[in-house]
Amino acid sequence: MHGILVIAAVLVLTAGLVIGAAAVTTGWLLPGRGRAKVARPRVWGYGTLIGQAGIGTFLFVGPLHGPSMEHVPYAMAGMVVFALGLYVQRLAMRTSS
Repeated sequence: MHGILVIAAVLVLTAGLVIGAAAVTTGWLLPGRGRAKVARPRVWGYGTLIGQAGIGTFLFVGPLHGPSMEHVPYAMAGMVVFALGLYVQRLAMRTSS
């Protein structure tokens, strides 16, 4: 079961990295209703990349690493980085003033 979870995590993180990199380099976003809310797609892409780094750190240092408690501070730091990525994505939805 652990192997399946690792593969699923890698696939989701890879998809997020590809989408974030596409937004940063070309300004392209996935089609859908939420696309209209994003005023600055490149900033949104940076937020996505930051969030992927944070959630990847959390997953692979925390729950997918094992039951050891010695890496909990690093896993929580990954969650803080993930929240920072969400904040950057939120900023991308504001129009420049």
